Amino acid sequence: MELRLTPEQSLLRDSAARFIAAAGPKVARGFRRQNPPFAPARLRAAGDLGWLGILVPAAQGGLGLGLTELALLLEQAGQGLVCEPVGSAAISAAALSAAPHPMLKAVMSGAALVVPALQEGPHGDDPLVPRTRAQMERGALRLSGNKMFVCADGAEGFLVSAGSAQGSILCYVARDAPGCTLSATATVEGRALAMLALADAPADLISPHPSSRNAVDALHNLALFAYSCELLGVMEKAQDITLDYLRLRKQFGKPIGSFQALQHQAVNMYIRAQAVRSLVFAIAANNDPYCMDPVMAIAAKAKASEEALAVTQAAIQLHGAIGFTDEHDIGLYLKRAMLLSALLGNAAAQRRRYAEIAGLRAYI
Repeated sequence: MELRLTPEQSLLRDSAARFIAAAGPKVARGFRRQNPPFAPARLRAAGDLGWLGILVPAAQGGLGLGLTELALLLEQAGQGLVCEPVGSAAISAAALSAAPHPMLKAVMSGAALVVPALQEGPHGDDPLVPRTRAQMERGALRLSGNKMFVCADGAEGFLVSAGSAQGSILCYVARDAPGCTLSATATVEGRALAMLALADAPADLISPHPSSRNAVDALHNLALFAYSCELLGVMEKAQDITLDYLRLRKQFGKPIGSFQALQHQAVNMYIRAQAVRSLVFAIAANNDPYCMDPVMAIAAKAKASEEALAVTQAAIQLHGAIGFTDEHDIGLYLKRAMLLSALLGNAAAQRRRYAEIAGLRAYI
């Protein structure tokens, strides 16, 4: 896909590439099993550049940009294995901006981190039918239920989906709120994901954006899109690293990249990455950030999850024995792809939901 960028979009992409040049596999390796698993100063630096408010309207202090700019930023973040949760912070800021929440400015500046807490099952859920319940008690909103796979390390609060008499609603819950407990589980990628348990925890109602159908639906679709953009960057960089290796590694006196069998695998990697790139930027060009077509968001996450795993696994194979060692950087890209592809449901879960929405019979 030929992507024609405006001068402003090219400037954003180039500035993101320069910022992310200071990240990379060595930095990501150093943050494994750390709490928080990122540098708060770099998150604040992203806030200073305006990236955390990239979708927030200018009237609320944000950049007021769209999905294409978000995709360009997160694609670079995926290539650099950036540990700072730029995507989660950016989409959370967008959700907080409809009727500006007191946490909005802190989130946009990077001084505080708020992350989505939407997933309740290991294989993804219908975001509009959450099992977590919201009730009004003495004029205060309180939530009870559980959320899983929450990127809670370093977070000051969560955007939680809940069911109510009015349907699904989105709420803000502070990390230190009464009745809010977290239990962490390590992942293959090195960071911890948390189970968020809520027992009559006080919460603030988050109003939907005027153009959105529902605040939960809007945030869920944005999260699917954001993960897809990062997965795109992960597979592109894994492909680049592998192609460099095929040019340099020699066997029988020739670069192994000259062998036709390996060339075929390299071409397959390229086709997979380009297919995801085309889908992501087609969605970005034709969707309102606050009213994204859920079918397209699901399709992007399904495609990106499947292809990122295929590309990074092929990259490991093409590196031979050295690719299987923890010391080689290529393995970090596979592990990041494994984490991102599982969040909010893997490719199979997304295909099942796509079939349900489209009224199809799924064969998975």
